[in-house]
Amino acid sequence: MMISAFSQASGLPVDTVRFYVRQGLLCPETGTKGGSRPYQMFSQADIDTARVIRLAQALGLTLKQIRAFVEDLSPSERATPRILSFLVEQRDRLHRKVSELQRLIEFLDAKITWINNPEDNTPPIFPA
Repeated sequence: MMISAFSQASGLPVDTVRFYVRQGLLCPETGTKGGSRPYQMFSQADIDTARVIRLAQALGLTLKQIRAFVEDLSPSERATPRILSFLVEQRDRLHRKVSELQRLIEFLDAKITWINNPEDNTPPIFPA
């Protein structure tokens, strides 16, 4: 499929698709039409890669990390040792983030309770 159809199928704006191609995150085939600027032809595999990129961005990965991850993806292997290590690292990072967020929620709950209870003179302490 050409870039406009790919954009629609992947949910990515055309400019974002072009940016990902320039960054080496997406590697479409080059078509035979288009003269000095041949058409880029995207496949279902490119749509799958776009989904991985969007998920990785949602996890907070940099484009450099995403590129390394995408380069290691192989449909014939479950995972390379590098991918497995990367996935474990990201999972652990998310667990730490969840813990941080939970502490902040607990602080906010305590602050709300304190504000709603005028008799309580001891404000909650912000977590370190």
